[in-house]
Amino acid sequence: MVNYFYLGAFIVYLLVVLAIGAWGYQKTSDVADFWVYGKELGPWLATWSYVANFVSAVSVIGFIGAVYGGGYSILTGIVLGLMLGVSGLYFVVHKVRELDQITFPDLIAHVTGREWARPVAAVPLLANAWVYLIMQLVGASLLVTTITGVPYEYMIWVIGFVFIAYTVMGGLISVAWTDLIQGSLMVVTVCLALIYMMFDLGGIVSINTQFTSMNSANAAPLGEGAYTLIGVLGSLVAFFGTIFTSQATIVRINATKDVRTAKFHLAAAGVILSVFYIMLVWLGGATTVALNNAGLPVDNVDRAFPVLITEYVPTSIGVIIILAVMSAILSTTDTRLHSTGITTARDLYQYFRPEASDQKLLKVSRYSTIFWGLTATAIAVNPPGTIISLYEFRAILLTSAFLIPIYIALYWRNAAGNAIIASIVTGSVLGVGWQLGGGYFGVPPTFVGVGTALIVLVLGNFVWRNETSPTAATTQGD
Repeated sequence: MVNYFYLGAFIVYLLVVLAIGAWGYQKTSDVADFWVYGKELGPWLATWSYVANFVSAVSVIGFIGAVYGGGYSILTGIVLGLMLGVSGLYFVVHKVRELDQITFPDLIAHVTGREWARPVAAVPLLANAWVYLIMQLVGASLLVTTITGVPYEYMIWVIGFVFIAYTVMGGLISVAWTDLIQGSLMVVTVCLALIYMMFDLGGIVSINTQFTSMNSANAAPLGEGAYTLIGVLGSLVAFFGTIFTSQATIVRINATKDVRTAKFHLAAAGVILSVFYIMLVWLGGATTVALNNAGLPVDNVDRAFPVLITEYVPTSIGVIIILAVMSAILSTTDTRLHSTGITTARDLYQYFRPEASDQKLLKVSRYSTIFWGLTATAIAVNPPGTIISLYEFRAILLTSAFLIPIYIALYWRNAAGNAIIASIVTGSVLGVGWQLGGGYFGVPPTFVGVGTALIVLVLGNFVWRNETSPTAATTQGD
């Protein structure tokens, strides 16, 4: 049955973000505006845009579902790795910003001295962004379908159309300003939702006591067999690595006004995100307790939070939570979609057509944004896995491919360019292959990917140790 109150609130929200997209279209005059905001992104706009980009369907629906299914162990298995990643990125951001590039493949081409590294790097980046889009669309549509009563197969196309439209119109200008609004709304409303649940269930101590009484493993750092120590270490490496290797993160760093702004926005966002994730995990515990007390079990953990909204909390509180979750989902979806357009136009098309004009690149960016958005929407109609499983897959892909070769190369300036590229290819293939094969001997895929990438990088430098240094080669070309 359709809930017209929730449906009406959702439609108003979509109209607002479309209006911002139309405004962004008027402000986008060239490809630099579309790609990197003309490199004029200020500190607070950059901060909230990064916060909104960081928090996704995984963070809200997926994390709360993970707490429902496995307790607070998600803090050990995932959140710690993500926050370590933001902290670690702060200490290398000056090197990334000082290179004054645009995309992550630009950075790779610089440190390897090989322009052909751009399309090589673009392939895993596009695969990652595409999987992320699917994951976000699944989360958004699952939520809205549950709360409005509109069938999933219809709602997913409505949401897909809206986020494609406003991203295509204004590029990073639209994305940054919608993120500013959505990020602020998201943090405030999750805080209000937690406060409501605390009053309803008797406070944090009461929630934790009831949560633990349901299963003592809910409060255990490794859960009830959900993680092993080696599994946690593998997860930490994977999620730590995704922060360093995200195309969207590199684009935002290079879109800031200067190095100081780049460092400030990461530091401020790190503080905000740390507080937000603590609140979110507590909200997951409160959701579990509330559904258990009300006799509302769910067979799919991803449905725990939507059921809380529709079956437990008052409608007025439900609307507030809906806005927070939709803000989290769309703010990350538009960022990933925007990055697919940049990657396709800048790192693939421009490599093969270096004479392409700025207007042509802008057109390719927009057309490819539509293509990747539509194909992701089509796959999300029948998704290949849960939100968390998709998230873990793309984390393994990015970390295995890029963590070791690129961020060692930023400091090891005499590393052989061919060795770096060989390390990227080997790490991504073996890391993903290990994951798709189901894993062997209990060894995490990230250990395989990162470990082989390191071995290939070291051995490759013996093989190609006499080649021209990356810095010199960048100026000389291929």
